[in-house]
Amino acid sequence: MTQAMIGRLTERQRHLVDQAMALMDSFYDAEMELLIDEERSDRHNTRSSAHYALGLLIRGGEGDLDRAEGLLNKVMDLQFDCPDEIYHGTFRVSPQAALPPAGNYNWKEFAPGFAYFLSETTDKIGKRLGTALSREISHVLPEFDELAIRGYLQSAVDAVLPPVWKSYDPNWREFIASTFAVILEEFGEGLPAELIRRMDEAMKRAVSASIDRRLSDAVPMNSNIELMHIFIVHYYGHRFAQAEWVRHADREAEAFLAAYAEFGSIAEFNTTTYYGVDLTVLGLWRTYGCSAAFREIGRTLERGMWNNIALFYNPVLENLSGPFSRAYEMEMTGHSSIGVFLYLALGAGYEHLAAPNCETTHDPLIALAGVSIPAEILQQFVSFGGSRRVEKQFRELCERDKPGGNRNLCTAAAWIEESRMIGAMSGSRNTNGQMHPATIHWKDAGGARYYLRLIRREQGKSWNSHLRGMIFEAAVDKDLLTATVRLDTEVPIEVLFEITGPGLDACRITPERWALPGLECSVDAAAPEPSIVWDEQGEKLEIIYLHRPEDGVQEMSFTLRLDPASEN
Repeated sequence: MTQAMIGRLTERQRHLVDQAMALMDSFYDAEMELLIDEERSDRHNTRSSAHYALGLLIRGGEGDLDRAEGLLNKVMDLQFDCPDEIYHGTFRVSPQAALPPAGNYNWKEFAPGFAYFLSETTDKIGKRLGTALSREISHVLPEFDELAIRGYLQSAVDAVLPPVWKSYDPNWREFIASTFAVILEEFGEGLPAELIRRMDEAMKRAVSASIDRRLSDAVPMNSNIELMHIFIVHYYGHRFAQAEWVRHADREAEAFLAAYAEFGSIAEFNTTTYYGVDLTVLGLWRTYGCSAAFREIGRTLERGMWNNIALFYNPVLENLSGPFSRAYEMEMTGHSSIGVFLYLALGAGYEHLAAPNCETTHDPLIALAGVSIPAEILQQFVSFGGSRRVEKQFRELCERDKPGGNRNLCTAAAWIEESRMIGAMSGSRNTNGQMHPATIHWKDAGGARYYLRLIRREQGKSWNSHLRGMIFEAAVDKDLLTATVRLDTEVPIEVLFEITGPGLDACRITPERWALPGLECSVDAAAPEPSIVWDEQGEKLEIIYLHRPEDGVQEMSFTLRLDPASEN
C-alpha cells in the first residue's frame, strides 16, 4: 500500500516528502515515540508527530509502519477526554505542557462571546481592586505596585478558569483531525483494526467538540481554523454517516463562500503564514471532499485565494507585499508554506522557495493535496508585470473583541515596483501584534533583501501579543508611506520600525533621515525623539518611539518619503 503511494507521487511531490522526512527523522525521539519540537528541544510536539506519521506511511520504508502506529497511539494518548471542559477533544500540544484547570467552568451554559466579556470583566475588577488597595495602603507601602496586583488577580483567574492559548490550544483539534482524515483515507485499509477503531473514537470526540466550539463562539475561529473545521465535520460526517454533521458542514461552507463573495477576500487577508494553511486545507477539500458541491466551493475559494496572492506578489523579490493582517515574519519562506505550493506549480529552479522552515512538517499533507493555480495567472509568479498600485478590502476578525462588533472593514493597499514594495493598512482595529499595518520590502544593488515593518510592544516585552488602546492607520503611494498611531494605554508602549537585512550596522540614522542599504528616505515624525538599537550581528535595526502613559492620550504620526528606486 505505501509503496504504491510512493509510486503515485511526482518528482516534485517526492522532493517535498523526502525533504520533510529528513528533517522529521532527525527530531524523532524513539523513547517517547514523538517528535521533538523543532523550536524547543525540551518539549515534544503532538501536531508535528501526526504529520510525521503521515510522512512515514507515504514513504513506507522498513520499520516506517510500526513507527507510524506508535506515533499515532501516543498522539491519541494525549487527547483530552473531558466532556464537560472547554478543551474536550483537543490534544495537549506537548506531554510536557501543564494540564489546564478542571471542574470550575460550566462553559456551555454561557452565551456566545462570554470569553470576551470574562476577559473584559476581569480587567475591570483588577483596575478597581488595584485602585482601592492603592488608596488604602499606599501610605504604608509607598512602593505599592497597582499593576502587579492586577497581574496577581489575572493569575488567580487563570488558575481556576482554563485560559485559552496559555493552558490549551483549541486548534490542535482541527489540525490533527485534518491529518488523521488523510491517513484514514489513504492508508486505512493497511492499518491494524484496533488502531483504526481508536482513531475513529478520537475523531468523534474531536469533531463533536469542534462543533460545540463553533456554535458557542466561545473561542472564535479565524479563517484557517474555520476552513479546517468545515473540512473535518464534512469528512467525518460522511465517514460516520452523521447526517447532522454533514448538514452543519454544508451550511458553514456556504456561509464562508458568501462572506468571501462580498469583497473576494477572507478575514486573514494577505498573510503568508495563514495563507499556507488555507491552501493546504482547500487542497484537502478538493482532493478528499465527499460531494461535488463541497469540492466546487473549495475550488472557488482556492482560485480566489491565488488571485489575491498574485495581486500582491512580486516574483523579483519572491515575496508578498504587505500590509499583513497577520504575520510572524516579513519573509515568505520564513514561516509559510506558500513557497512550497509555488515550487509544486513551477518546478525545477524554484526548489529554494520550498526550503525547510518551521512549517515543513506540513509538507507531506501538501504533497498529497497538490496545487491548483489558475493557468491565466501562473505567469505572474514567474515574471514581473510592471509597477502598480493595488488595493483590496476585507473584513477582519478581531478574536478578542465583542461579538457583533469584531468584523471591521479594512483596506490593504500596496505600491509594487520591481525592487521595492510598500504596504499600508487602514480600518483595522485588531489588538493582535501579528497585524503589520505599514511595511516595506526592497533589495539593494547586490540583490540582498531587506524588510521594514511598523510594530508595537509593551516596553521590554514581545510584539506578538494582544494589546488594547492602539489604532494604526496607514496609507501608501509611490515612494510614500504614512502612518498614524493613536495610543491610550496604561503601560509604556514602544512604537517601532523594525528593519531586517545584512549590513545594517553601517547605516546612518537620524530623526529626519534614514540611510539604509539600497533605500534612503526622509522622515517627518510627530513623535518623541527615537532611540536606535542594533543587534550584535548587524542584521536587525530598531527605531523606537516610546509612548509614556503619563502623557495622556497621545498620537504619533510618521511620513516616510523614499528616494526614487534606482534600476539594478
